[in-house]
Amino acid sequence: MHPKQICADLALLGSSLVLDGDELYIEQPENVYPELEAFVQSYKKRIIKYLQGEYSEHEHNVKQTIDKIINYFMGIDQDINRKIDDWFNHDYDSVMKVMKLLVLFWENGWRELKESVSNFESEETDRLSLEIYDRAMSYFKGKKA
Repeated sequence: MHPKQICADLALLGSSLVLDGDELYIEQPENVYPELEAFVQSYKKRIIKYLQGEYSEHEHNVKQTIDKIINYFMGIDQDINRKIDDWFNHDYDSVMKVMKLLVLFWENGWRELKESVSNFESEETDRLSLEIYDRAMSYFKGKKA
């Protein structure tokens, strides 16, 4: 989910997200269910980057693509699964890069597989995510031609 949408959704509840240095706070947290607060925490690093003005649409597209790939591996039903399946059946190197990325997230502390990888991203995972994204876009654009 885009951090902008998370911020907007919380603002609708009367609980804006506020950045104080590198710390993220929910104003009027009594308006927010504990599950929603946990959801915000799982996207904390991305939200902080967004509130600092350092989260571009391109970066979001890359991270959203990785999120969809992870959902694919988790067996979560989504419209894109057939396309991902087709891509992986034709691009073994991309599958190996995704496997390496998942290992990196694991090494960075990602243990709750249903939780966002947002808080477990690093320069290395960002670099590899961009490589995977570029390969995916190249494959899908080539399929449309």
